[in-house]
Amino acid sequence: MMRQSRFIHLMIISTVALILSINVGMAATPSKVKIMADACLTCHGPNGMGSGKIPELNGLEKSDITESLFGFKSGDEKSTIMGRYANALSDDEINRLAEYFGGLDK
Repeated sequence: MMRQSRFIHLMIISTVALILSINVGMAATPSKVKIMADACLTCHGPNGMGSGKIPELNGLEKSDITESLFGFKSGDEKSTIMGRYANALSDDEINRLAEYFGGLDK
């Protein structure tokens, strides 16, 4: 009986440890929008502050970012490189990126 109780105790501890490790691993994995936003920051600078001729994203409203990205995607808004990036984004990804950058601390 004592041996069975010890086994059950070890199984409970193992299960809890597994659940906690899964939750920690999931929390450490960046979201898709964060990964996409990090790619934007390569040119647009840390926290979207802009750099040189590349405009700031920080401080823009979600609607401004959405309008620009859809404009780049359709070709209505001219650019040297943003059209290529915007064409690779789905409408949902554009909206999620706009929400992300629109929510940055200004």
